[in-house]
Amino acid sequence: MSWQAIAKKDFKDSLRSRTLWGIIGSFIFLIFLLAFLATDGDINDTEGFVSVIGGTFLFGVLLFVPLTGLFISIKSIVRERESGTINLLLSLPHSRRDMVIGKFLGRSAVMSISIVAGFLPACILILVEAQVTPLYELFAFLVATICLGLLFVGFGVGFSALVNSETQATVAGVLLFFLLYLWPFVFGALDIDLPDFLDRFYLLTLFFDMLAALLSVTENIGNASIVVRGENNFAEGAAATAPIHLQHWFAFVILGALIAVPLAVGYIRFDSADL
Repeated sequence: MSWQAIAKKDFKDSLRSRTLWGIIGSFIFLIFLLAFLATDGDINDTEGFVSVIGGTFLFGVLLFVPLTGLFISIKSIVRERESGTINLLLSLPHSRRDMVIGKFLGRSAVMSISIVAGFLPACILILVEAQVTPLYELFAFLVATICLGLLFVGFGVGFSALVNSETQATVAGVLLFFLLYLWPFVFGALDIDLPDFLDRFYLLTLFFDMLAALLSVTENIGNASIVVRGENNFAEGAAATAPIHLQHWFAFVILGALIAVPLAVGYIRFDSADL
């Protein structure tokens, strides 16, 4: 129950951040504007609907989700250390493990609400303008986006437990943002070909694989990862098959590992740190 108390407190504290609400407000305006421009033409079938929400909301996936996820999490623990409030928290029946788990769950709830709040007005506009209402496709996109957001929260909380100061946390957040997106291009510049399985760890590949897995519930799109089939990954009636580790649903296993490992490493360092 201890981690639940920390998560609840952390959730309430995060929602008081004016900067967070400023980020959400700016994103609502930008994504709504993009949705307004994208719905200027006719949307009369599911394929056109998915194309509109994909092209419009990808901006949020590329920019809003990582920035918000890192912003709300990268200083979550280290700020408590620098302010001294961590000693008060740990003097109560809370362990350091409770703090890491509670921080992650509290910030994950804030991240999820931020994503829904950011996309909801644009979703309503698109549904009003569209001549079809494939609600599940829209729901699948939001779920995949939230999962990606939880990944950044996991990285942020893990690194916040790992570093010793807010300055280090800020530097770590900036480096993480660029590293998580640019590492495939670094290998490409070095002319190093990565195995297909390692390509699955690239964030956009991970996102599209999660989306494909969710869409496969209602669409016949095959089970292979996008790294195997490329742009044909969403083709209706595709029958491509692949080994388990190269199937699209395996993206959720990769997601779990990418969240758990930073949290575990951060906790191990945090648990042995002299506060």
